[in-house]
Amino acid sequence: MCIFFKGYSQRKDTFIEREDSIVKLHKSIILETNTILRYQKNEQLLFLLEETLDLKNSMSYPFDSIKTISVLTSPDKKVRIFSWYLVSDEGVHEHYGYLQAYDEEKKQYKLYSLIDKWRQINNPEAQVLSVWNWFGAMYTEIIEMNGVNNKTYYTLLGWNGRNIFSQCKVIEILSLNNKGVPVFGAFVFKGYAKKRTMRIVFEYAKRSPFLLHYEKQFYTQKTNKRDKKTNKYLMDTLSADMIIFNQLIPMDETLQDIPQFLVAEASLNDAFIEKDGKWLFLSGIIARNPDKPLLHRVYKTKKFYTPVQ
Repeated sequence: MCIFFKGYSQRKDTFIEREDSIVKLHKSIILETNTILRYQKNEQLLFLLEETLDLKNSMSYPFDSIKTISVLTSPDKKVRIFSWYLVSDEGVHEHYGYLQAYDEEKKQYKLYSLIDKWRQINNPEAQVLSVWNWFGAMYTEIIEMNGVNNKTYYTLLGWNGRNIFSQCKVIEILSLNNKGVPVFGAFVFKGYAKKRTMRIVFEYAKRSPFLLHYEKQFYTQKTNKRDKKTNKYLMDTLSADMIIFNQLIPMDETLQDIPQFLVAEASLNDAFIEKDGKWLFLSGIIARNPDKPLLHRVYKTKKFYTPVQ
């Protein structure tokens, strides 16, 4: 028994030391002004993080001292994602990440490096993507959803810095196939657009703020009852956990199809609520939180360094 606790203590000390090295190295990357050195240090970070996550029982260690890298764990503990980014001298954002996913067949976690290909992906809303062909983002929330045929989907909310003209917020769908391999994208959105979409990408002006959160909010719904005087259907005001986001409007009516001239209208909000294993689109949400707390199945990352958005 003493040998067991000694071994556990040694492993924990190893993770503490490595976590401290990761924290210090990423902080130096953020502060580094020399582009070449910044990317060289990032390569060191990639090696250090991969080596650390490959260690036995790494999934059990929380890494909660890391504040500048997003670390998200699914409520069922089967998925964990590390994500961060670098900005080139041209203002282009390059995203990096690692994904730990549980292999049901082999009863062990596998580690995947996420390869950002957002600049090469045309029409990302229509594409099934992989860890090798990833629409890069720094994720802020993970929501676990029981989908059709009891398939588990992990909905990720994230930010992609794109370039000096525009940025993106993304609602990404992650699942594991029958071999335990991660897959990005799924047809789980209902009523949002004329065409079926694998993920939702909001591209908008660089300096515009944009709300994208999972929280409890109000919405209105038509009832089967009619007003006796007007004969119109009565409306109920309900509350639900939902992915809420701003509507985007052009700075000028002539610029409607140019993302870098789209800005968020804070008073106009839309949302997705979970229904029958899908995300059902709702338009015109009342942005006022009810008193009841948020339900389970969601995990928000701790605060970490982000630019002004």
